[in-house]
Amino acid sequence: MDSSLRPVRVGLKLLARAIAFLAAVSLALPASAETVRGNPGGQIVVFALHVAELRAAAEQVRFEGACDSACTLYLSLPADQLCITARASFGFHLPYGVGAQQNAVAANYLISQYPDWVRQWIDAHGGLSHGIIRMGAEEAADHIPLCPGALA
Repeated sequence: MDSSLRPVRVGLKLLARAIAFLAAVSLALPASAETVRGNPGGQIVVFALHVAELRAAAEQVRFEGACDSACTLYLSLPADQLCITARASFGFHLPYGVGAQQNAVAANYLISQYPDWVRQWIDAHGGLSHGIIRMGAEEAADHIPLCPGALA
């Protein structure tokens, strides 16, 4: 074997290991902020899993518009992971579409995940019902910081 090739092989192995290490590190780092606007919600389970991923990654969530239904589970993240703009709003309602028992379980889950200030706001506005009750940015700003560069 030509000894002049040996450093190249070692160099390639070292480069491959460095690339693998950098890929692993980049996956462990939080991604850039997720922006929420015009989100109508969806399946609670899907949002709950995504919120768990955001929590684990300490990823920031920026609210720039409507966040309705299951989307409001983002509010269960720590306040230091969240920020709002003046256009942010949150729409709350009872879950529907599966069956009475499953909907009741889903409603209890949602309420249990919200921070106290959200539960208190919902109670003060008549509780969850089949109609949407909407919290504006000015009310949420008492508990969630404004996003950098957002006008009050």
